[in-house]
Order: sequence, then C-alpha cells, then structure tokens
Amino acid sequence: MIKNLVPQLAERGKIKIGTKGEVKTSQGGKQFSPPQKLDHFVVTTLQRDAAGRLMPDTALMSRLNQNNGKLTEIPVRLLYDDLELNFQARYACYRGVRCWCTGDGETAQRSAGDNGKYQTVPCPCERRDPIYSGQDRCKILGTLQVLIEGTDRIGGIWKYRTTSWNSVNAILSSLTLIKAITGGPLAGIPLIMVLSPKTVTVPTTGQAMVIYVVSLEYRGNEAQLEDLGYAIARKRIEHRVRMEQIEDQARRMLAPPEAETLEDQVETAAEFFPDAVTPEEVTAISDLVARQAAAQAEEDDFLAAAPETAADETELALSAPKPASPDSAPQAALVRQIEHHAKLKGVDVPEFATTDEAKAALKQLMST
Repeated sequence: MIKNLVPQLAERGKIKIGTKGEVKTSQGGKQFSPPQKLDHFVVTTLQRDAAGRLMPDTALMSRLNQNNGKLTEIPVRLLYDDLELNFQARYACYRGVRCWCTGDGETAQRSAGDNGKYQTVPCPCERRDPIYSGQDRCKILGTLQVLIEGTDRIGGIWKYRTTSWNSVNAILSSLTLIKAITGGPLAGIPLIMVLSPKTVTVPTTGQAMVIYVVSLEYRGNEAQLEDLGYAIARKRIEHRVRMEQIEDQARRMLAPPEAETLEDQVETAAEFFPDAVTPEEVTAISDLVARQAAAQAEEDDFLAAAPETAADETELALSAPKPASPDSAPQAALVRQIEHHAKLKGVDVPEFATTDEAKAALKQLMST
C-alpha cells in the first residue's frame, strides 16, 4: 500500500436535474448555451461529448424508467449511517471555476492567494446575504452519494450535487427522520430518491415560482422501517461488522470542495452562476470543461504511448546536450513535455523558437 495514499470511492456517474439549454447568440455575436433546470432526473456517465457535456447513461435510465415517462424517482441505497458521510453539506463560494471559500457556518477555509494555501476565517460573511449582488455569492452546497438499485455492479457510486437550500433541507430532514425511526442504521435501507415540484417565494422579489426539490423516501410504514433497522443492526452484530470503523475510514476519504479535482470544481461552479449570468461567462465555463476533457484525453494518450515515464523523459529533455547552433529547433520530446506541463498547470503553451528557449520555458513551468 502506498503511504499517504487515501483511496477515494470510485464515481461511476452523476445524477442531475439540469442541463445546457438551446444554443443562443449574444449581442456580441458569441454563441452560448444557458443553463436549464429540468423537471426530471438525468443519470450520466463520466464520458463527455465533443462539447464537453456529460453523456446520459441511456441504458441505466431505461432500466429505471419502465413507464417510459419522465424519470422522477430513482431507487437508491446509502453506504453509511453517518449523515455527513452520505450527504456532505457546506457553504461554498466560487470565484471563476475554483472554490474560493468553504465553511460550516462557524469557520471557513478561504483561499490565501495563488499559492494553493487556505486560511481560517469566520463563517458566514456578507456573501450569504440574500441581497448580495456580487458574482462571488456564497451558497449552500450539498453532495449526496448513493448506490443505484438494479445496476448489478458493486464498486462505484453516483453523486448528486445541489445548491438548492430546499433540496439540502429536504434531504437532511428525510435522513434525520429515517435514522431516528431505525434506531441508527441508514446503510442498506432501500430508499427512493424523489424529484417533486414545490411553490416557493423569491426572497428578493416576493414573487411565487415553482421549483423542483429532491428528497429521500422510504416506501413503507413506520413499523416496517423500525423492524428493518433492528434486523440490520442484529445482522451486523452476528457478522461482527463495526460500522464505526468503516465510517472512520470513510471520513479520511472525504474531500472538501476546495480539494476536489478541477473538473468537479468546474462542474459545481456552473451551479453557482445566478440567472443573470452573462453569455460570455457561460461560454467560458463550457469551453473550459471541453478543454479539460480534451486535455485529459491527450494526456492519457501521451503517457500511454511514452516509452519512458513522464519524469524520466523530462529529465532527459533537460539534460540533453546543447545543440551546436543556438537557433536549432527543439526536439519533439522537449516540445511534448512543455505541452504536457502547460496542460497540467492549466496555462497556455509558452512561445519559444530555439532549444534554449524551450528548456527555459519548461523549467519555468516546472517551478511554478
């Protein structure tokens, strides 16, 4: 086992209630796809199309939706008894596509700059105010991880992310009630993930509007749920399963929003844009997702085809003998390394004309 390597739960797909809308053209002549809320679930794979959009898992959705109507219910099971391990809820603030600040209502971790470090600050702040109009508004962020019934495959989970206070409150309320009735167990209880309409009042305008809220339900009466909880607890004792140890290990696997991969942060950041987001900002997010997917694919191809490891090839490229002429073109291996490290850093490939300039550019990328 590699030291300090914390294994993460494999993510097999996402559960979403939003998508990109029809392509429109802004006043500046740019095309964009504004976000669109749905009245049904979409289960996706982790594969993206040419535009960077997650591709629906049509086979799984067909299996779940036997009536061929809108998918508004998904049978699921949870992995843990602990509420936070199943549903991580926090306040979060995104600037661009990066998580700038995240907190629990008492303290928060806020970015201290471009060095990747975070500092502790009080939580919440003025960005939680409903009338705050800045683009870096703080919202509630909930991430639910579940097993989907009927997949006949064990080893991966599906994640549902939401910035809806109503959905976060509904899910937490459901889990708290179910846990109280079972006497503690949540893991293994057959539940239904439900999407239902609700009329709410917009705090800033006072207008009524219909939204769609996600909740979890147990289909049965209280006595049945109580008996099921007792049976699960008794089975664990018989098989000497200690849920406390399992959950302790799981807590080490939890990644806060600021520690998620850039791809996940980009995906979550799209949820944070207000309805008045400009077409250019929507286009920027879409383009970045597409570039991330393309860069990852190219990186995988490059590393798979390389005769040596990336680190070995970098060392060889930097230690290569100096060419006789300072104006000679850099070797292909050196160019590939510059492109590779630029993609890892998320920056544009620097310009260079000679081998010396290329080596200097590569050293600069590796030192930043």
